[in-house]
Amino acid sequence: MKKGIQSEDETDRLAAITQLNILSGDSEERFDRIIRIAQRMFAVPMADFSVIDADSQHLKSAYGYSLSRIDRIDSLANHAMMRNGVFVVNDAQEDDRFSGNPLIISQPKIRFFASYPIRTRSGQRVGALSIADRVPRSLSAHDQSVFRDLAEMIENELTFMQVAQFDRATQMSINDGFYSQAEQGLRVCERQKKSAVAVVFDVRRLTPATDTERDIEHDRHIRVFANQLRHFFRKSDVIGRIGRQEFAVMLLDAQGEDVATIVKKLKASIDIHNADSEYRHRLSFLHAFSEFDPAHAVTSSTLVEMAKRLLVELDEVG
Repeated sequence: MKKGIQSEDETDRLAAITQLNILSGDSEERFDRIIRIAQRMFAVPMADFSVIDADSQHLKSAYGYSLSRIDRIDSLANHAMMRNGVFVVNDAQEDDRFSGNPLIISQPKIRFFASYPIRTRSGQRVGALSIADRVPRSLSAHDQSVFRDLAEMIENELTFMQVAQFDRATQMSINDGFYSQAEQGLRVCERQKKSAVAVVFDVRRLTPATDTERDIEHDRHIRVFANQLRHFFRKSDVIGRIGRQEFAVMLLDAQGEDVATIVKKLKASIDIHNADSEYRHRLSFLHAFSEFDPAHAVTSSTLVEMAKRLLVELDEVG
């Protein structure tokens, strides 16, 4: 099979891909969420995170594409992977480097393309984050900065895969894993002058475990609540477990009224669950939220702590 341009450290680069074990299996929500953010932020019909091995570009997570792999010799992302900055092609039809490229002269008929290399924590380039359009476009310096932030979010996810900041019981990021993802999302909102909301949930009626039965019931309640959060919040929101019975959600490009709508649906669903449940203790929760103002930016941990303080006040009021 024909190969595209290759890096000087190709052997080490391919070894890093093997160590990540990322090519096996289907797409992953951790990457899908970032691709949806990129698609929405830049209003493009196509966006992807791809891993590029010796012969092919594998679309690990993609929006708007009907293919799952591209020969490396035809890969536009491969050009980006060889560079240090954002690789931008305003109109591929007018660029001699891509003359005869099937991605341009036939489906999906790419005209505009932007891509940024994705590195592992050891610095090896393993792929690229890309966006594309079927009409010519440009990418401002500000937009390029936001694009780099999104690429860094993917790099952080690769790091999480290696250091395992993950809760197996709920299949969610925990503590530092959550805050790191949320922080990256807030920085994107700050640059784009978009609002955001941090919501903290305290799962109630779960007294500290004193026997095996109660401990099992606690774990079941936690798993049920985690699944409910995943169902009702948007795929682009960052959800994590930050305590034994505490969860946090960072809604990007959202406002307080969005929380009220989601929580109303969440409560109704929990009520149905309780009506059908055989558990002795009903599942319930308290919640509080704090809003992010991009003009007066704070960190993700500060925003969550603000919501926690409100939650304590609500609990004391009863």
